[in-house]
Amino acid sequence: MSKQNHTLDDLLVDEDELNEELLYGLLADYIRIGNDSGGIILQPGFNNLNSREKSAIILLAQHARVELGKAENRWLTPSEISNASGIKKGTVYPAVRQLEDDGIAQNDDGSYSIPMYNLETIKSYIGGDDE
Repeated sequence: MSKQNHTLDDLLVDEDELNEELLYGLLADYIRIGNDSGGIILQPGFNNLNSREKSAIILLAQHARVELGKAENRWLTPSEISNASGIKKGTVYPAVRQLEDDGIAQNDDGSYSIPMYNLETIKSYIGGDDE
């Protein structure tokens, strides 16, 4: 096994750039964001997802909206997720609770968000490259 001259500095990455690429990769097949309205525009691929995956995509889209200056808050209530996704509110509640139980989303007094450090984890959760 050959050793190369690496230092710990080789582990450093630009987090913002890395997160933006990961976030784009996760969202591109499922949503767009209106330039004028800032609203989430669902794409045909979104319909192929289950309710947990749809809820996760909406939560991730909220991160993108904040990054693009189209929203101020990264947290969404189940009602807001329902309104953005078209999923019935009664279906969103168990979906976001499952996301929380799975360690994907965080709950803050009834509002949910997916931490940016979970982007790699959620890639396989949503299906990643195998769908």
